[in-house]
Amino acid sequence: MKKIEVGIKGNHYQVIVGSNLVNQENLQILKDREVLLVVDQNIPSEFKDRITKDLADLSSKFHTIEILPSEENKNGVTLDKMHSKLITKRYSRECCLVGLGGGITCDITGFAAATYQRGVNFILFPSTLLSQVDASVGGKTAINHPQGKNMIGAFHQPVQVFADVSLLSFLPDMEISNGLSEVIKHALISDKEYFEWLETNMEDIISLEPKALETAITTSIEIKAEIVAKDEKEKGIRKYLNFGHTFGHAIELYGGFKEFSHGQSVAIGMLMAMKLSYIYEGFSEDDLIRSRDLINKANPNLNFNINFEEKKLIKNMSVDKKRVGNNLTFILLKEIGQAKINTDIKEEDIAKAIHSLV
Repeated sequence: MKKIEVGIKGNHYQVIVGSNLVNQENLQILKDREVLLVVDQNIPSEFKDRITKDLADLSSKFHTIEILPSEENKNGVTLDKMHSKLITKRYSRECCLVGLGGGITCDITGFAAATYQRGVNFILFPSTLLSQVDASVGGKTAINHPQGKNMIGAFHQPVQVFADVSLLSFLPDMEISNGLSEVIKHALISDKEYFEWLETNMEDIISLEPKALETAITTSIEIKAEIVAKDEKEKGIRKYLNFGHTFGHAIELYGGFKEFSHGQSVAIGMLMAMKLSYIYEGFSEDDLIRSRDLINKANPNLNFNINFEEKKLIKNMSVDKKRVGNNLTFILLKEIGQAKINTDIKEEDIAKAIHSLV
């Protein structure tokens, strides 16, 4: 078991990485507390039943709400159901929300906590590789709007996160690939040695070999935790974590949040961003090839040769939260492990990047 400190000023907490973490010992922090459990409908019943029993035994007031985790349901309607449950059952400001599920469940649980009575505590048990290396750290909470992903949200830090590797054994292969897009991103923006380790160990991670998997999760969380601790509200280097996401969120919207998953969209978006990096920052062709090979290895079932309609994709980017005035913000790479912010990209070069995969 590994404990990672997230040293955000005034909001310090731990992310605990290990196996079989859904247990009463870890839930002791909720003894005699009012608890609302928000659980992903896809969680295997053995985990649902275990956490439900433990929380019912420990807490002074306990209720649960199940949500169907989809980008379409990550909206105001679902949020209102959660608020209504809290209000109807007369939860106080001393309550704590517990989220058990993937990134969508983690995001909406955090946002419900951020907005109920001006902010209450929440704890996360992220159940997918993507949510363990991404949504578990940093306190970005949000819901979607029909015109854009995560457009309505708040920064609100959890009080504890448990990244239980045991939960990953029930995931389909595509969910592992989704998480690996974010894992590779962390290496590309800040750690060349980690990237080289991933090149060597990717097969073991994909096959869920425990030691390799736990190392990848821990290293990615440590990278993100270090960045977030320096820049909680995304005014500077935290923007590096958006590498591939300016394109990626536009791709998700392009496919109506159905055709492309978040991980798939980020994988494609990183390749497009690397083309811009090649044009603007001198990112080498050798680094581009190595990066593409690793992304391909992590996403064996994804077709990267997609002929996107450039005007539609660029229009989707225009609602991106990371704009500076009318200029889009892109995170580019000078080399593997070294990122840079660029807000001065020509539209014709964005179009080149979009078509570079075909």
